Amino acid sequence: MRGKLLPLAGLYLVQGLPYGLQTGLLPVLLRAGGLSLTRVGLTKDLLAVPGTLWTAGFVLTYKLGEQGASSLFPLLLLDRGLSAPELGLWNSVGAVACSIAGSSLGGALLSGRWKLPPLLRSVLQFRLGGLAYQTTLLFCLDTPRARLDPGTVLRGAVLLSLCLQHFLGGLVTTATFTLMMCCSQLANSALQATHYSLLATLELLGKLLMGTLAGALADSLGLHLCFSLFLALSAIPILYLSLAPTALA
Repeated sequence: MRGKLLPLAGLYLVQGLPYGLQTGLLPVLLRAGGLSLTRVGLTKDLLAVPGTLWTAGFVLTYKLGEQGASSLFPLLLLDRGLSAPELGLWNSVGAVACSIAGSSLGGALLSGRWKLPPLLRSVLQFRLGGLAYQTTLLFCLDTPRARLDPGTVLRGAVLLSLCLQHFLGGLVTTATFTLMMCCSQLANSALQATHYSLLATLELLGKLLMGTLAGALADSLGLHLCFSLFLALSAIPILYLSLAPTALA
């Protein structure tokens, strides 16, 4: 029973958090942005189409674990001896290339015979596996004989991990933005653009949140526990996907 409490608590979190943002934070932000009281009130209509609250919760949380790991892992490699120019190249040009490749594959699969929910579930599972691989490498880097010298297996493994995570991240992002578009198409035609903008804002908010907190989590929890938390956060969207409303199936 205890083993089910953490996933259950996570599901309650992602279920209730969007509603709290909708009713407490969103009206304040919209009013501060200059919207009239009438327009602020109408935003409730945006979140009353089928599947919106579920989608809002998903896009707000689906990147938390990935974003935390991708924010910290390159810095840890720098601390352990990789040169800044080389790491910068792999984590910028290499990362962008891998992300584009992943996004392109996602688009090709969605335009083929793959349906969105099973594809999204599969890519989330692959991403979880990739993060587990990266977390294992982190533990290996903390062993006394770990070296990242040129030509070593560990060096190749960590660079492969960087590329793999960005590739899978691009794949997951493409599938998720497709989900957002499908959800927005269910809204009133006059509100579809605003509906999609709201979901895109929540998606960005989730990424910025973890990108900001990742360093503080590592300092307070330690690297091993912190990356274990990222793994758990990456598992939650897979469980949450099973609660998707039939309107988005």
